[in-house]
Amino acid sequence: MSNQKTPMINILTYGLPFKLANQIYNEYQSRLSESKYIIDLSDRYKPLSEYIETVEILLALTIFHKRVISNLDAAVKFYGTVNSYSEVDTIKIGSYNFTGDEKNKILGLTINYNKLQEKFRIPKNLIDYELTKEFLVKVLGMLNDYKYGEENKEEENNKAEENDLPF
Repeated sequence: MSNQKTPMINILTYGLPFKLANQIYNEYQSRLSESKYIIDLSDRYKPLSEYIETVEILLALTIFHKRVISNLDAAVKFYGTVNSYSEVDTIKIGSYNFTGDEKNKILGLTINYNKLQEKFRIPKNLIDYELTKEFLVKVLGMLNDYKYGEENKEEENNKAEENDLPF
């Protein structure tokens, strides 16, 4: 049995149609190699080198969000718009019938995804990038925010300890 971890991108694309999964995987591989190159080359992004696994996970999540979650969210909004104007419960798209039950399942999925994003404090604007460098700037900002937060916690703990002193 192998101790090698399954890449996050494989977990996220499991069960998706091959064509979509392949597009997502190819974009991920391309952006990942570009990210590693930029991190290795530039002093500005060097701090990310010790968090490369986190960069990989966040990159996979952002690509998955752009290619899957945002389209599901758009489908829910489209259904809502059509339903509000015509009050139909099924929308025929080609040979496919998009029902209210399916819309509710997709809505539940997107809500759960957003809750996970909030739980792990992944900023919503992280997915708003075109260039890989923009993505790295945002991840670097997250790292700096995290380090700043940890420093503040230490200061608060030290102040709490000082307040516990009897003199």
